[in-house]
Amino acid sequence: MLGKLFKYEWRSISKLLLPIHGFVLLFALLSRFYFTISGGTDALLNTDSTIIGTLTMLLIFALVIVISSIAIFTYIYSGYHFHKNVFTDQGYLTNTLPVTPSQLLLSKELAALLWLLIDVVVISISIFILVGSTELFSNFSIFWSTLMRYASQAPLFTTLLIISLVLSPFLVIGILFFSITLGNLASSHKVLASIGAYVGIYVVQQIFGLIQLVVWGYFGSTTIMRMNIYSNNYSFETFLNPILITGLIFNIILIAVCWMGSKYIMTKRLNLQ
Repeated sequence: MLGKLFKYEWRSISKLLLPIHGFVLLFALLSRFYFTISGGTDALLNTDSTIIGTLTMLLIFALVIVISSIAIFTYIYSGYHFHKNVFTDQGYLTNTLPVTPSQLLLSKELAALLWLLIDVVVISISIFILVGSTELFSNFSIFWSTLMRYASQAPLFTTLLIISLVLSPFLVIGILFFSITLGNLASSHKVLASIGAYVGIYVVQQIFGLIQLVVWGYFGSTTIMRMNIYSNNYSFETFLNPILITGLIFNIILIAVCWMGSKYIMTKRLNLQ
């Protein structure tokens, strides 16, 4: 049943997101074609024609806005679609389906997660279309080899960083959906309540991050890091690793809380009024 739910959710959410992402790729492709036949951005910006130079600057500005905002739009739309499908009038139909709240929640989170991954691919392809060149590939090859060499020298830091990156999409989607389910508990102004819940969770995250920096900065500067400096074995990972470890623990707990909280509200406290 989960597969059918996911298939339905994927089709529903993709009706808008698919053409929008296609437009971003087409916009990037047409812009690259325009820059190429016009002699490049430098020639366009340094042209004697003020109109052409201004239009080129506006086009570059539009490209930056469109490409950078696509992930934000996907994120917001995923939350809106979840709210509309579960907690509005549509929820009367959705919540009568012969499925558990866990299956319903999981199908929607998986669809949103997949679209976040698609965002990464679309943004990367769009950037490559606009600035891709042989020189860029050469520089990226050098950068990648340097990155791999550094990663092999700091295996723990690299592992922690990879795990953090893998968990980050689950965290942002979990927080988004949990904020929406919390907002559903309000008797009125549920959207504002959801935004307030999201801001509240964000503030808690920032406070925890600040506490991390203070605690580990103090202990690191007075014990481990100072000892490493004196022994000529100082490494910046000595300071970062504890922060990444405690941050991972906090994020895993937060993901679990968001999942269980969303599931509980959808099961026991669902309010469609």
